[in-house]
Amino acid sequence: MNAWVLALMALLGSLGLAQKPLQTLAWGSYSLRIEENEGGQVARILLAGRTLVEVRDFRLEASLVEVTGRPPKELLLTGYSGGAHCCTTHYLFTQEGGLRNLLYQEWGDGGIQEVRDLDGDSRGELIALWVYAYFGDLPFAYSPGVHLVYAYDGMVFHEVTRKFPVPALQAMRAYREDFLKARSSGDLPGMQGSALGYWLNALVIGQGAEAKRWLMESAPPEVRSWLLQHEEEILNSVSALPRSYSRALPPKR
Repeated sequence: MNAWVLALMALLGSLGLAQKPLQTLAWGSYSLRIEENEGGQVARILLAGRTLVEVRDFRLEASLVEVTGRPPKELLLTGYSGGAHCCTTHYLFTQEGGLRNLLYQEWGDGGIQEVRDLDGDSRGELIALWVYAYFGDLPFAYSPGVHLVYAYDGMVFHEVTRKFPVPALQAMRAYREDFLKARSSGDLPGMQGSALGYWLNALVIGQGAEAKRWLMESAPPEVRSWLLQHEEEILNSVSALPRSYSRALPPKR
């Protein structure tokens, strides 16, 4: 390398202008490095200094989580697209069976909130949030989310929210309190958003009928009619198989 290039690099380093990684992470034989890159960021998984995987997004962050139950832990890489309200993407890499991507999921405004072993089997469950952004013409600030739990069985991820209902129960309590506050102040979007959040989180743990009954008794007419207008869409969003309210045979989609 030319002497003047070395001198320039030394000068930039002394001025704090030489690029430094935003995050580095040791991961067994591999390492992760996140750097600024062309208006965004790039994450590189390296082995002996050689890049094996490269992921780009507006903003990136990484952590180690236990999902398979066998060391080393998995690498959870989270990408954010930037902008006002969107979007989150998760990559989950494992070394089990060689370096590979165990999970890729675009979450919109939600995402994995936590990875925690909820049943003591040494495999961490994914506690995730799905946000119903702008549902039924709601302003984004009032758009609620539903909390779901996913488990990995060594082959596939499957939903286990009813087995681990605590996140959804906590959300139900919070949305119910928000609904009562919004009702007392006459805040219609606040009532709609919190009522939807309460019902959604009840549905995913098998308490949907009771939640609907409470809402039909407690909500003012304009909120009840809004919920009933969107009921089919609400139920289908959490149903394992699509429901149809059509009386035509065969039902129209």
